[in-house]
Amino acid sequence: MSRGYIGRDWNEKLPPICTKCGYNLTGISSDKCPECGTNVYWFDVQRNARKVYHSLNQTEDLNDLVDVGPYVGGAGAFCILFFWLVRWADGPGRVVGVLLAFLTICSGLQILRSKRVPEWARDLVDVEPKFIKAVINIAIGLALIVLAVFLPTR
Repeated sequence: MSRGYIGRDWNEKLPPICTKCGYNLTGISSDKCPECGTNVYWFDVQRNARKVYHSLNQTEDLNDLVDVGPYVGGAGAFCILFFWLVRWADGPGRVVGVLLAFLTICSGLQILRSKRVPEWARDLVDVEPKFIKAVINIAIGLALIVLAVFLPTR
């Protein structure tokens, strides 16, 4: 639509990329992608660049969240097992444990969102997402839910 983004007027930190095929649109002189022929709507291209850049900047914060996940899971396991062992408030202990299990699962799922960032953009960030820890968090959370549901009542 608008040719204002072509050349020197592009102010985003990432290059303009075709939203359909991923072709780098830097310096093109038409409103069509030379790779796939799609009409280039510069507002959509700019919005996509900002969204990808925002996702890249979140990686470090999400890694911190993944690091906290096992501690939250440990607190959930403590709630479930402690209240089960002392035979006091077994039900509420399980409920709190399941809530903490869901938080542990959510901490893992957040980092898996960064898989949606295009491969070319992942090279622009110094921090690698901690995918292994994310999967471990999800497994811990699911194990806690199974423990809370299938632990026999005393």
